[in-house]
Amino acid sequence: MNTSEEFVYKVRSDVEKLAPAILDIMDVARSNGVDCWLNYGALLGMVREKRLLPWNNDAELSCWYSTQIKEKFKSITDMLNKKGYYAIYYSSIGSIGIKSKGVVVNINIYWHEDSFAVRPHELPSTGGPPLSRIFYWLSIFIGSYPKGLFYTKTMPLSFRQLIKIFIIFIFRNFSLNIRKKLIFDFISISKHFGGVYQKTAIPSKYFKEFEMLKFYGSKVRVPANAHKLMEFIYGKYWNIPLDNWSFYNDENKSKTRINFIDKMWNYNKMDIV
Repeated sequence: MNTSEEFVYKVRSDVEKLAPAILDIMDVARSNGVDCWLNYGALLGMVREKRLLPWNNDAELSCWYSTQIKEKFKSITDMLNKKGYYAIYYSSIGSIGIKSKGVVVNINIYWHEDSFAVRPHELPSTGGPPLSRIFYWLSIFIGSYPKGLFYTKTMPLSFRQLIKIFIIFIFRNFSLNIRKKLIFDFISISKHFGGVYQKTAIPSKYFKEFEMLKFYGSKVRVPANAHKLMEFIYGKYWNIPLDNWSFYNDENKSKTRINFIDKMWNYNKMDIV
């Protein structure tokens, strides 16, 4: 098996800060009744090399949708911001984005659909015509929950982040019914300007059983069949390190077995905050 020592890639995350942050975030989630597991690139590094990969720009944690998830995610966001992180709950896509200096972690919800675990996979988030991206992100900001953001002391906020917070707080002054309508309106406008809306599906059997994996002096929850999951996600050559691997790259869609469904996410069932 090839190892990452044979490769020199751009460092995109501070592993010494990322590892304890992951443990901290998983602990906060667990204290609020949300059992996360390590997924995607972070899991790939731990399974293949027994370390986080420094060329990954983030770490992804996953959990299943459950009742009261909205209140649980709000509480997780509050607690993380009070601990000094920069955390925002993006309720329209079921995700919490968490940052501190050298650290980017996302907690993403999976939904059960038949025998699959599904999530929205909206291309305007990283590509597509400029107007489609603008209206997509406006729809995301409308359903965002930022309480406690200004507690953060672990990283200076950039001008872009301050603008994002400003927009989010403006929308928070609107009623929930108005914000829900605006989310649908802006998504429709984004789609009109060329935004592509999809879902991703992975067989839920990969997330049925879990085990504890050694992780930087502690242990984290991971899928019990992690090796098979990594092959399913990254292809049969998952054990060979690759730089800047992205699902948004059409070339990689021919390697992964993830099902990309050309159907817009059902935003009507989302627990908008």
